[in-house]
Amino acid sequence: MVKEKFNKTFFPHDDKPGHFKALDGLRGIAVLFVLLSHSSNADMFFHEALNFKSIGKIGVYLFFVLSAYLLDRQIAIAYMSNKSSVAYWKNYFLRRFLRIYPLFVLSLILHGLLTFIGIQTVIDGIHDITLHMSLMKGESIFWSIPIEFKYYFISPLIMWFCHKVLKWDKIKLITIFLFSIVLLTMLELGLGFALDSTLKYLPIFLIGTFISIYELIAKQEALHRIKPKTFNLLGVLAFILILMTIPYYFEKLFGLEIDIHSSTLFLPYAVLWGIILLAAKYGKGFVKTFLEFKILRFIGTISYSVYLFHMLLINFVQLADIPPFLQIYLFFFLTILFSSLSFILIERPLSKIRI
Repeated sequence: MVKEKFNKTFFPHDDKPGHFKALDGLRGIAVLFVLLSHSSNADMFFHEALNFKSIGKIGVYLFFVLSAYLLDRQIAIAYMSNKSSVAYWKNYFLRRFLRIYPLFVLSLILHGLLTFIGIQTVIDGIHDITLHMSLMKGESIFWSIPIEFKYYFISPLIMWFCHKVLKWDKIKLITIFLFSIVLLTMLELGLGFALDSTLKYLPIFLIGTFISIYELIAKQEALHRIKPKTFNLLGVLAFILILMTIPYYFEKLFGLEIDIHSSTLFLPYAVLWGIILLAAKYGKGFVKTFLEFKILRFIGTISYSVYLFHMLLINFVQLADIPPFLQIYLFFFLTILFSSLSFILIERPLSKIRI
């Protein structure tokens, strides 16, 4: 009974034929990168050799790829099946707003309250909250929210262009996407976009978008020509390459420092995550099996709440009078507990609202 209730609450889409369980796990990987990065930055470690300082943005890049893939795939299907009605777009913008904004505002308020009672957070006061709410500012964990929220408005325009202008022509799509990704990357490397600009990270989103479109227009034929074991191997190699770039291990392996926040690595990370995404969907072996673990999928389901509230809990744990070696365990326990409640009480009810 408990198991059935748990599955119904956190895995409601498991019975749907178009749902891929491994992608839930992939979202779990993304938020674990953020959690392990910030806990390591706070000198909380499961073991001194498990040092994941500064890797949080790599996890956010995966969120960007995965978000663009899932979102643009739905929009492309709506266009292709002539279902992009006024009602569709009303629900699209309503759902995007409800998915991001209410929990975002709640997190800002809670951060502000902690600062008000004397526990310093990234939010300094009311003025700081309003700047973040208006998407004019994004500090600490909030840096990615304005970028992704703005992409929700760019995405329909990209899909409209693919539908009306390119008419889903495979050659035209490949040419335009490659040209756009290369051009935006060169502009970023040469001139540099503002830190809060969606254009800065647009090539990362476009990798996810391109995969979703190519998957649909090729009707998966080209993807099925590649053996599942090959996808699995490519996914494993891609993940190993990502792990090797973790600063602590990169320095141990090569004796060199690496700036993983450099814009020169945006595209390589996006491509590697894209390969892992394909391995999760079309592979057969370790990658798919690993990403379908229930615990990983569970963390993926509550990942947005985890992302928004975990820094509050780091602040709390650091103030708690407990031995340092126990802090990491208390942090993970409280984060999962708080985020589960947030998902049940806020995220899940909001996700059911439709026009």
